[in-house]
Amino acid sequence: MTAQTWIDETKNLLLTDYVEECDTLGTTLNTTETTVNFTHDTAGIVAGTIIEIGTELMYVFSVNATTNDATVRRGFRGTTAASHTAGDLVTVNPKFPAQLVLNAINDELADLSSPQNGLYQMKTVSFTYNVSQDGYNLTGVTDDILSIYQVTYADLGSEDAEPVLPTWTLRRDRDTSTFASGYALVLHDDATSGQAVRVQYKTGFTALAATSTALSTVGLHSQAYDLPPLGAALRLMSTRPVRREFIDEQGSSRRADEVPSGAVSASMRDLRALRDTRINAEATRLDTQYPMYWMRSGGKTQNSVYRGV
Repeated sequence: MTAQTWIDETKNLLLTDYVEECDTLGTTLNTTETTVNFTHDTAGIVAGTIIEIGTELMYVFSVNATTNDATVRRGFRGTTAASHTAGDLVTVNPKFPAQLVLNAINDELADLSSPQNGLYQMKTVSFTYNVSQDGYNLTGVTDDILSIYQVTYADLGSEDAEPVLPTWTLRRDRDTSTFASGYALVLHDDATSGQAVRVQYKTGFTALAATSTALSTVGLHSQAYDLPPLGAALRLMSTRPVRREFIDEQGSSRRADEVPSGAVSASMRDLRALRDTRINAEATRLDTQYPMYWMRSGGKTQNSVYRGV
């Protein structure tokens, strides 16, 4: 599955059974051409129309109905002009442009890992322990570390154990000439010299770069794939209604009946309730997978300090 899957699911939530007018591209289009050829009748495409191919919006200046061509402005409303292939879908006056939906999905992914929502992905980084060294650069880490979950080290032998290093300090915003990642992990306990130290850390979700980007790159568990479309739809509803509340799709004499006062707010409330329920469910799943441990030390039970000291 790719980002396009979430874009389509978000649009389904917003458009329900409303069908946008579509055509297909008649000939291949490069990034600079301003004449667009369509496969079918261009009756719905007139001067002043906005068309969408992929994530690119184009403004139509004029149409030649005889040749099914339109003269357009490329990369309209901040979208990027791209190459398109004959047969690609053309959407006429899209209610929710794909680039707008993709931006909303990425905003939602960032929000899901906020302290208020508390979701995250777990990653791992390793380094070799040196008995004469306390502070270590977290090589290769480019993420924003939300918190460290656990630090262990290899203790190879008959038991092949992986003991926990219970006390450490994570220091942020370090001098990158010394700690290239900007992070320094200072260990306050000894490990086995020459063996690997393994650090599990929580970080936010990875944004989707394009409609073709695989969902697996985001870091969200597949059981929670319904969350980004829910949140993106809610964000887009804050400025536009769902299909059943489109004022321009109702007859003038029926608009008050079809779209009563508060209809949009009610739809947003229902969607928000579903999103909140799903976030809580996913947070509970993560808590089950990665619980906060308790450990015994000196005969006393104490809370583990895996979060740092």
